[in-house]
Amino acid sequence: MTRGLYTNPIRNSNNYLIFMLRDFDRDDCKPPKQHHAMISPNETASNDFDGLIFCFKFIWRFFRGLRTTICSEKGCSRYDHFAENIIWYSGEDHEVYFDFSVTNMHRKHLSFLLDDAEGVFVTDHHFQKWMSTVRAQIIDAVAESINCTNTFYIGYGYDDEEIGHEVGQQLNVDLHHVDIGATTEEIDYSRFDFSVGVETEAMCILTPHSELLPQCLVPFKVFSFPVWIFIGITVIVFVLMQYVFLQAQGGSFRNLYSETDISLYDSTSAAHTMYAYFICGSPPRLLLGKLFTGKILFIIFIFSALIISSVFLGGMTTLLTNTVQYPEIDTLKDLEDSDLLIQVPDTEAAALYFAQLGLSEKLRGKLACNLALYLRLFDEEIGQSIRPKTPIGFQYRLWRDYVPEKFVKNVHVIMENDAFVAALQASLSSGTRVVRRLWLFPEKFEYHLVSERLKVRPYFHAFLKNSFLFEKFNVKMAQFLESGHVSKAYDSDFLDAPEAAPPPPKEEDPRPYSLNDLQLPFFSLLLGLFSSLLVFIAEMVIEDFESVFVFRQLSRFKNFLTKKND
Repeated sequence: MTRGLYTNPIRNSNNYLIFMLRDFDRDDCKPPKQHHAMISPNETASNDFDGLIFCFKFIWRFFRGLRTTICSEKGCSRYDHFAENIIWYSGEDHEVYFDFSVTNMHRKHLSFLLDDAEGVFVTDHHFQKWMSTVRAQIIDAVAESINCTNTFYIGYGYDDEEIGHEVGQQLNVDLHHVDIGATTEEIDYSRFDFSVGVETEAMCILTPHSELLPQCLVPFKVFSFPVWIFIGITVIVFVLMQYVFLQAQGGSFRNLYSETDISLYDSTSAAHTMYAYFICGSPPRLLLGKLFTGKILFIIFIFSALIISSVFLGGMTTLLTNTVQYPEIDTLKDLEDSDLLIQVPDTEAAALYFAQLGLSEKLRGKLACNLALYLRLFDEEIGQSIRPKTPIGFQYRLWRDYVPEKFVKNVHVIMENDAFVAALQASLSSGTRVVRRLWLFPEKFEYHLVSERLKVRPYFHAFLKNSFLFEKFNVKMAQFLESGHVSKAYDSDFLDAPEAAPPPPKEEDPRPYSLNDLQLPFFSLLLGLFSSLLVFIAEMVIEDFESVFVFRQLSRFKNFLTKKND
């Protein structure tokens, strides 16, 4: 009965997909301190499921209110986030609880199927292989859509169930693990902006530990130092011009003005001039010649301000996700002076290793044991094929038996538009220079600051909320649903690949705003100021020396005619 239910699900107008979370363990769901009642229309569930409330709350928080259901061999549980309790549905009432486990892709309802490796239908061999195959096809389709070239086994379950892929030549960074799931520990996101993997004998992760900037200060970090110099010079020149003309208005430059009857208030009030110039849109007469240079300056300033404002207003919702430049680290001195936290799996071993290199106490003080396993490899054969130089001691078959609780603190392995992951060569032996091995990329690395993630696990790659990869995964998953792959049951020959999914829509992925977006407005601003300066100089020459210039030309022409007549 149960096998038929899952392999031939109930038909309705909604597309749906049931996920098997093979690594979902009740022991990982730590029961909350407050006891929550179990409300059941059919039976009273045991207190063993109290711990699931914590998992439900965690999942619901990250999926922002999506209807969430977890199923086990006895039935399904639905978490009510308002009442903070679990509603239990017996497996016999599959018509009832299955309605709660339907995934509506259009309304973004998501369901989870708990696989505890003890039930009847969840351990069905063909169903497990079928789900693994579908999941693998989805991941491969996502990889194909972003031009991935290689496929490696990097963990989706236990033993022979691992599937995964490495992002290839386009992204030039390892996508270690794609996983839709939940972790059970609170993460302090304020401490980390992004991380850079460092492959050394001590296996370190360099992570800036400065807090994210408040939104009001983000523009100060977006602009580079040369841009601020340009802005400062522009403001100084403008104020200086205002001052010069205010001082010179009663002197020999009065004939430069388009109107000579200047009021006493206009001639003495710089505040009124600035107010009329910027607020009222009325260029002051102090800057006007016959060609009204001040009006030209005003138009250029307004045009550039509109462009710059539109750029920032378009990214107002993601002000905390502006790109910043990662500081160049060429020497150990740079590493010591940098605002970096060095994450290592074994603080004592790393400190001893660093001490042998003669590093300072300041650098050793940056060490923090935030990773129990930086490399999680299931067996020696697979591990050596992926990373031949990886120490055997870091190749664990059952990582969960080894990892301590503080293992799940934070590792930001963020990709491409969200950030870029760089690896440093395993060479600190000289003690004087860090030899860097950077991924091939035409430009300098820019990192996208992200304050929140969908899921964080050590070494496991998890999609960012609103990540372009997460959107691609959802699109590909919906295409599999529409193509009927979910309703297809597999026979004993489960290796038969399902039909190919339709190609993904050709849409450009959104990217974060950067200084490149400001090139046009600043170029137009510079061009406008330069053009206005040329026009202003021309006005001065024409206004002051027009009569003299014409007189000289007439004199030369008269002398020329006189000589010709003689």
